[in-house]
Amino acid sequence: MTRGEIETIDPRELGKRLANARKRRGLTQEQVAEHLDVSRPTVVAIEKGQRPARSREITRLAELFGRSVHHLVGRREVVTEFAPQFRVGRGCETDASSIKSAISAFQHLCEDYLTLETLRGAPLPKHYPPQYPTGNLSVRAAAEEIADAERRRLGLGDAPIADFFQVLESELGLRVFAVPLVSSRIAGMFIFTERLGGCILVNGSHPLARQRFTTAHELGHFLTDRYRAEATVTYGYDQVPRLEAFADRFAASFLMPAVGVQRHFRSMVQSRGDFTVADLVLLAHRYGVAVEAMTYRLQDLKCIGQASWTKLSSPGFQPDQARTQLGLEPPRASRIRVPERYRRLAVEAYEAAQISEGELARLLRCKRVEARETVQELTRVTDLNSEGSPVQLALDFGQSVPLAPGVRA
Repeated sequence: MTRGEIETIDPRELGKRLANARKRRGLTQEQVAEHLDVSRPTVVAIEKGQRPARSREITRLAELFGRSVHHLVGRREVVTEFAPQFRVGRGCETDASSIKSAISAFQHLCEDYLTLETLRGAPLPKHYPPQYPTGNLSVRAAAEEIADAERRRLGLGDAPIADFFQVLESELGLRVFAVPLVSSRIAGMFIFTERLGGCILVNGSHPLARQRFTTAHELGHFLTDRYRAEATVTYGYDQVPRLEAFADRFAASFLMPAVGVQRHFRSMVQSRGDFTVADLVLLAHRYGVAVEAMTYRLQDLKCIGQASWTKLSSPGFQPDQARTQLGLEPPRASRIRVPERYRRLAVEAYEAAQISEGELARLLRCKRVEARETVQELTRVTDLNSEGSPVQLALDFGQSVPLAPGVRA
């Protein structure tokens, strides 16, 4: 922490940050006062910005709140109202502390993204469609219709989506994060505000196929129900609410479009006259979904018998083992994933000396050595010298490429 950082931040802004950090930590003003060895009225005055916090106090508060000093006094965005919708496994209870921890991790990621955009003067372009009405359609009909309409709007056709997360950010303007959560039963969270836009968090501890399905589920909420402000947990119901049933149906329809899946299914059947377990595993791999999800999708499309998954799973069928025997190694999911644009903005800010190496590592949720490797990855290109040996060439990551005449930024 530098003297300049303390002197440039407004005491009222610092007070708000300290108050928010204290509340997120679940501490009272009395506990903070005891930690600092000051009176409670002094803590109240600091949080109101009436009495500037001293360097030593800020350092001790950062330790108490589990935050970096830069997080408290550096240039950063703070979101005060944060009430996401939850995605929790059906019929599974989870404790309040796990939910609180997940919300906190989600909020910090959203704030960090906004901070990077502010530092670099690069707000995320948003290409949101108006909310799709579900009308009087059945859940199934609405899911199929909206999934098809959104795929066409995004120019995806009926092919598998190779880089699903990148498509959502670049084509829609949604922020999608993955971090391992304390409770494996929390599948994901979604929030939409005018300031943040649409943001999705998925559990980085889950397999990649499940992360993709959870993200598509939350996309269904965004497209039809983004303005619901209250926090909602999806476990503990006797009957699946219509909104949740729609989101699940939408996820299947969006990731496994009917026309494309049926075409590949027919091709497999025609090539040999039947449809095998190997074909099923290959088709699931092609669309980046779980074998169980593909089985239910084929059942829904009336391509295979309605009890197919029950028959497959009852003898102890292991999809992972089947993929290995077929030589299919799905890409491993990163336990912590931030959007590619987020990574690049963080490296840009570091290269421009707007953040320190320690802050870069915190933003990327990794160790310093990994942060340095990320900088090398994104700012260096390999070339050959006159002798044919590889050399590292510096790349000016922030260098502008001239726009064509008539193109506006």
